[in-house]
Amino acid sequence: MAFSAAQKHLFYTEIAKLLEAGFGIRDAGRAMLDTRPPANQAELLREMDRDLEAGKSITEAFGPGVITSLERSIIGAGERGGRLAPAFQHLADYFGMLASARKEFWGAMVYPAFLLHLGLFVGILAPGLGSGASFGEMAVDFLVALVALYGAGFVVWVVGKALLKNASASTAVDAVLRRIPVIGGARRAMAMARFTKVYHTCLLAGLSMNETVATSSEASHSATILAAGKQLGEVLKGGGPLGPTMMSCGAFPPAFARSYATAEEAGSLDKDLARWSAVYQEDAARSSKMAAGMISKGLYFAVLLFVGWTIIRFYMGQFQQYEDILGE
Repeated sequence: MAFSAAQKHLFYTEIAKLLEAGFGIRDAGRAMLDTRPPANQAELLREMDRDLEAGKSITEAFGPGVITSLERSIIGAGERGGRLAPAFQHLADYFGMLASARKEFWGAMVYPAFLLHLGLFVGILAPGLGSGASFGEMAVDFLVALVALYGAGFVVWVVGKALLKNASASTAVDAVLRRIPVIGGARRAMAMARFTKVYHTCLLAGLSMNETVATSSEASHSATILAAGKQLGEVLKGGGPLGPTMMSCGAFPPAFARSYATAEEAGSLDKDLARWSAVYQEDAARSSKMAAGMISKGLYFAVLLFVGWTIIRFYMGQFQQYEDILGE
């Protein structure tokens, strides 16, 4: 019962709209079922209704095995504070941004991917024609090259997923990923978008600062922020303000940390976190777009260099054959 980011965006938007209009969560689910949503969403709504009927909380009933820890944190905070509509709207905004970023990325990769396959074909065709290979032999070589290409792509994907997973628990891995040009900036912005969204939701829900800091830090999926959250938790135990530690720990952008410190003094953290949540959501979308452009352009130029070298190598071989013939 997997959901894409685009599906979650629409799903949470509809729930937030109905809750804002005064519907209860079960009534909202039934109203959505009346609109005949996709099968996976309908099943989720039916399971939620059954679990609520059995006495479970909204957080427990909402998509066990489907929703992420980020979603569970925001829904849980909204439920406990009686602010479910804003919580679901936060999720709708976040997944809308995520869906847009993914669409931009895959859209940017279409042309380079086409060129990559074309370049691979040229790389097999040109030497094959030069050596007098048959079409069948060239076709087999092309298929073998495709398998090797997809295998390498799969390995890169697995390694990337493992690194991202480890970055949630290892500060060393997180620090390395943060230093990657453009991609590191996109990751930092995404982590801050998650952190500020959960933080703002927890503030609106009236949760304790200890729980707010711990939940937000965990939801960031950044080991660096998680470690900073533990420092902030120690500060809270001592009754001190969080602003100075946010500015000194190095886990948060300086502008955000300074703004937090002044908002803490002014008693306007809810407004400040709402503003920063919007800022980092836009920053994450912009950074993701830049990262997609950088990767696609890098792949594009790599393919051009490969095709150029293949053509040059082909003609060099031809010239060598002519020289050998003339030499005889």
